[in-house]
Amino acid sequence: MNSNKNKQLHTVRREGFTLVEMIVAFGIFTIFITVAAGSFVRSVRIQRVSLQLMAINDNMAITMEQMMREMRVGYNFCTAESIPNTLSATVQSQCAFMIPGQEIQFFKKGDVPVRYRRTASGSIQKGVGVAEDEPIDVCAEGESVDGICYRTITAENTDVMGANFQVLHNDVEIGLLYPPRIVLSFSITSTDPLVKTMTSPITIQTTISARCGKQSCPADN
Repeated sequence: MNSNKNKQLHTVRREGFTLVEMIVAFGIFTIFITVAAGSFVRSVRIQRVSLQLMAINDNMAITMEQMMREMRVGYNFCTAESIPNTLSATVQSQCAFMIPGQEIQFFKKGDVPVRYRRTASGSIQKGVGVAEDEPIDVCAEGESVDGICYRTITAENTDVMGANFQVLHNDVEIGLLYPPRIVLSFSITSTDPLVKTMTSPITIQTTISARCGKQSCPADN
């Protein structure tokens, strides 16, 4: 009788877990959870970065499309490095004081000056000439500098780290044979610190050919 009880107790002891076995199992479980959690966090970060990059690409594409539409029917282009001598002395002076590579000016229908610039805060702004008879609060939502009313056209999540506006075929001799070509180049990233840490800035470049001059532009007809 006692022999049977001893066998049963011995059997119970063999079916349990020792302290060492529990520690080993807990350690393996902890390692597994740590690896799984790390992979999950990385996947969430990658997804977040991907969404941010898609957003700034879409925003910059819309911004550049707006610029390209206006430049195709613009005339009298100038930058600080490219100032045609056919422009008036006032306009030449305005162009000379622009920041090299960071600003471009041209005219649209009605001889209205249009200017695009990159700001020190990393945004792209569009400026339009304000007529003397315009209301005083015409720039209530933007900034007015030297008769130009500026407003930001890039989204808050887009950081334009670099910009370069170039005008080719802008001199009189070549301009008679070829229309001006405008090269737009931007280096962009997200304002999100995580995106800046995990990725490099994206470079976007395009070239626009102005379709007309002052006298032949469809916008003037």
